Amino acid sequence: MDINETLSQTINLLENYAKTNNIEIAPDFTDGLPIIASKQDQLQQVFLNLISNAIDAISTDGLIKVISERNDKYIIIKIIDNGPGIPEDQQGKVFDPFFTTKEIGRGTGLGLWISYDITEKLGGTIHLSSREGEGAIFTIQIPIVHPEKK
Repeated sequence: MDINETLSQTINLLENYAKTNNIEIAPDFTDGLPIIASKQDQLQQVFLNLISNAIDAISTDGLIKVISERNDKYIIIKIIDNGPGIPEDQQGKVFDPFFTTKEIGRGTGLGLWISYDITEKLGGTIHLSSREGEGAIFTIQIPIVHPEKK
C-alpha cells in the first residue's frame, strides 16, 4: 500500500469539510516511501479519524499539517493541528473506547480507539503530544517490514 496515495485520498475526502470551516490541510510528503503490507481501507480509516478530529477540534480558521517521512524501521505519519490542544488530564484517555471530548451527539468516542487498534494490529504505534492552547500532534509509526502474526 502506498501511504502517500492513501493520505492524499483521505485529504481529498475531507477537503470540503475543512474549507467550510476555513481550515487548510497542508500535506508535506516524503517521496519514495516503501510500500507497506496493509489494506488501504485500514489505514485510511485511521487517517480519516485523525484528520476529521483535528477539523472538529479547530472548529474554524486553522491549519492541519499532514506529514509523511521515514527512518530505518518505520514510516512515520504526523497529523499536526493548531487547535486548542488536549488537556493533560485527558491525554491518557483519548485512546479509550467511548471517551470523547465532543458535545453529546457529536461523537461516539470510538474513532481514536479504532485508530489505535488498527495501528497496533499492523505492528505500529500511535502517540499523542499536546499542550493545551498549542494544538495536538498525533504520530503514527508503521513498520516498513510488517511483522508476521502467528
